[in-house]
Amino acid sequence: MTSKVDGAALERALGERFGLREFRGPQREVIEAFVGGRDVLLTMPTGAGKSLCYQLPAVVLDGLTLVISPLIALMQDQVDALRKKGVRAAFVNSSLDSGQRRARLEAAARGELELLYVTPERFRAADFIEFAPKLSISRMAVDEAHCVSQWGHDFRPDYSRLGEYRARIGSPTTIALTATATPKVAADIVASLALRDPLVVRTGIERPELFLAATRVDLAEEKVPLLAERVRAIDGPGIVYSSLIRDLEALHLELKRSGIDTLVYHGKLSPQERRSMQERFMRSERDVVLATNAFGMGVDKEDIRFVLHAQVPRTLEAWTQEVGRAGRDGKAAWCELLYFEEDLAIQQGFVEWANPSREYMLGVYETLRGWGERLATKDLDDLRDELLIKNRSDNRVSICLKWLEVLGVTEGSFETNDLRLVRELDPAELPESVGSPDKRRADLEGLLAMARFAGLAEECRRATISRHFGLPEPAAPCGACDICKDAATWRSTHFTARASAAPAPERTERWQRGDWVRIDRRHLGQVVRVEGEGNRVRLVVQSTTDLQLRTIDPRRQRIERVDV
Repeated sequence: MTSKVDGAALERALGERFGLREFRGPQREVIEAFVGGRDVLLTMPTGAGKSLCYQLPAVVLDGLTLVISPLIALMQDQVDALRKKGVRAAFVNSSLDSGQRRARLEAAARGELELLYVTPERFRAADFIEFAPKLSISRMAVDEAHCVSQWGHDFRPDYSRLGEYRARIGSPTTIALTATATPKVAADIVASLALRDPLVVRTGIERPELFLAATRVDLAEEKVPLLAERVRAIDGPGIVYSSLIRDLEALHLELKRSGIDTLVYHGKLSPQERRSMQERFMRSERDVVLATNAFGMGVDKEDIRFVLHAQVPRTLEAWTQEVGRAGRDGKAAWCELLYFEEDLAIQQGFVEWANPSREYMLGVYETLRGWGERLATKDLDDLRDELLIKNRSDNRVSICLKWLEVLGVTEGSFETNDLRLVRELDPAELPESVGSPDKRRADLEGLLAMARFAGLAEECRRATISRHFGLPEPAAPCGACDICKDAATWRSTHFTARASAAPAPERTERWQRGDWVRIDRRHLGQVVRVEGEGNRVRLVVQSTTDLQLRTIDPRRQRIERVDV
């Protein structure tokens, strides 16, 4: 087909190629603009149908659509889904060997593909540089476009160069897509990609099937009983997010003690284990997965009934994107954040570790340079030790290494045992965003906005979110958040209980003086006094570790009787 595509042709392709009856929301307007050769910036909620806005044009127009996507797993899933619809799509990334990559690039050069998915790093690969002039790239789609902006919640150095890469392939008509973008981030995306007079379409969380809630907890020990209660009350698949891997693993054990089995997904698992967990969750009708925020981008599962956050996310943008994975089938879904004020310290640490100073960046470079030929014998842990990095969550070293790679100062990696310096670094060539105090300040302000949303909310959740993203606020109470509607009533009206989950264990312990107990796995102690009675009992325990007396409320703090 040619670029002259009318509305009837688009509707035929919508039905014949994608099995859909009608466009949703702004899809028609966006697709018609993109088909007509106009650049577009589109923000729509997760699951609202952004991908169709570049996939449908790809099948009705001549030429190749190049799709920039951040995750290898996400590409695999999207390409598999498109092939099932008869769309000629493929991906090229580091999961393939050189022969496979070359074969797919050759197929694209022969005009045998409609869509080709790549990561932004592929623009620096020799095989892609060789083939790019032969690919007849007519359109470009940038998925997860907030990664372009230094003001976005998931900035990535390679994304920041997509404007340069786009110019290199002839500045094709481009659509940038994201679920979350503040006005500042949206403007940065347009400028960074050098979009020409783009159509800008920005929508908010306009999905009434999602109930939005935040619950404040005063003690960390309150989280597990509350999470267990929610899981039991809502039948169907769900996701529970947590920021730290150790907390996920502890939560997995605690829920199991409560009779609830869960899957666990985090970065310390092997790629095969992560894939297995994801595939099991995708097939399941009621599995619950405990995950870090690495889980979800590649998960297109319609029937997720709840998304719970055991720890506060770093930004409203991240939270909005993650809860958007629920209820894609249009049925009711529960989205709740547990707000424990002390968790803010975790996210504040992440902010510091995500913003290395320019001096730190130069320190990483000088360390690599000083190692000389010994660099071949070093690894990431050696570099961390050299820079006195004690916390494994400190991401500054990895960020600096990525910038050195993007700038062409290094090639290879510690992971493949071939990291090497290939040229000198001129400090003047470091981007302004590296070490910028404005960037760090903006990140901290984002965390503050998240804390206010979770802990001090007195107005409709959707109104707060709309204002944050610079979108029109709801004209009336939304009726689907804990400010506008009684949460327990909404939950009992829309969900059935999880029949497979064991009931909450009853507390039948009878404590007495002389009992030996273990407290939080750290302290072994003996009960020296029992205060109160029934559900109001308190135990005064003397620890054998430091002989200190501790007053324990068994309802709020995990404690177990032991035989000694």
